[in-house]
Amino acid sequence: MPKLERKIKIESIPENIFKIVTDGFNTPKWNPAVESVIEIEDNKFQLETDLGGITINKIEAYENKSATWYTEKSSMNIIGYNLTPKKENETEVAIWTEFDDKSQSKLFKKTADSILDGLKNYAEYIQGGGDPDSYKKWEILTNP
Repeated sequence: MPKLERKIKIESIPENIFKIVTDGFNTPKWNPAVESVIEIEDNKFQLETDLGGITINKIEAYENKSATWYTEKSSMNIIGYNLTPKKENETEVAIWTEFDDKSQSKLFKKTADSILDGLKNYAEYIQGGGDPDSYKKWEILTNP
């Protein structure tokens, strides 16, 4: 099974980043690949994404360290984040996935980089005292 991992450093503490990545209903606010999240039953979610619909059927989280989502009806089997503190107020964030079709590696790499950019922008905006309700991911992602 092919695997992919991409990393970025974010000027924020692991606790703040963990809250962002595990708050599923706010994911469309910062993640450029996710348009909507709907809870279809207890602990089962449907995401509408750039890669199509993804159903999350199991979540594992280790507070402030990692989060993993197991999927169904998706070209990706598992999606996860690992958070590693680097220095005061800086965290290295790795996003990773396991998938079946190796020909999709390039698409997943591009999407992962976009997601990390969105997470970095949002986390640093919040860390700097920004109002989450005023955040507009497309304005921030497209401004020079």
